[in-house]
Amino acid sequence: MIRIIASFALAAVILLPDLPSAYQTVDVVDGASLTGKVVFKGKAPEPEKILINKNKEVCGTGYRKKGEVRVSASGGLMDVVVYLEGIKKGKPLSKPAGGYVLDQKNCSFLPYVQVIPRRSKLVVLNSDPVLHNVHTYELIGRVKRTMFNFAQPVQGSKITKTIRPRRGKVVKIECDAHNWMLGWIYVLDHPYFSVVGEDGTFKIDGIPPGTYKVKAWHPILGIKEGKASVSAKGTARLSFEFAK
Repeated sequence: MIRIIASFALAAVILLPDLPSAYQTVDVVDGASLTGKVVFKGKAPEPEKILINKNKEVCGTGYRKKGEVRVSASGGLMDVVVYLEGIKKGKPLSKPAGGYVLDQKNCSFLPYVQVIPRRSKLVVLNSDPVLHNVHTYELIGRVKRTMFNFAQPVQGSKITKTIRPRRGKVVKIECDAHNWMLGWIYVLDHPYFSVVGEDGTFKIDGIPPGTYKVKAWHPILGIKEGKASVSAKGTARLSFEFAK
């Protein structure tokens, strides 16, 4: 196993992204793997706490946390997307068996973070017996642009939308009816990414041998960068460390 120490560059929470480029599918012979862990050092910042003041029979009582930085008992940072930056060709894109789905359940967006390719179909489901209003924004630097905004009052209803950002990679999702509800989509047009597990670990496989810039994105804490070289059938390890 090759161990690689990342050099980090903490950027702003929302960066001006690169313009999308074409990705070419090829046969990957002797593909390599990249594994590692994303950790958080120190005390996690306190999230915003919002009082639940409506639909308490579904949403519960008390407060909800918004913009939370979730850290496991072992220090692993959750809700991070780790990906290869700028890769032009490799294994084919694949989507989940059930497609891309955003569910509204117990007055939360599930999943909280997911990766979706540009121009893909997203099925928005309302599993709650209350009205939600789904409002999505493409974030480009400090600018945000509404992508779609619709009410969904009927439990069990499904609405399909196309993820079509102009230039951004980050899509923020809010509910205009419940101001604590928050979700994120990260837009990548290649399959070389991993949404970390609850312990902060990740694995990316089927990588063509070479040297790559690797990024770790967290919706609240921003981006860190590293570099990894992978050899044919080899496994490299890369660790990322975030702090408050």
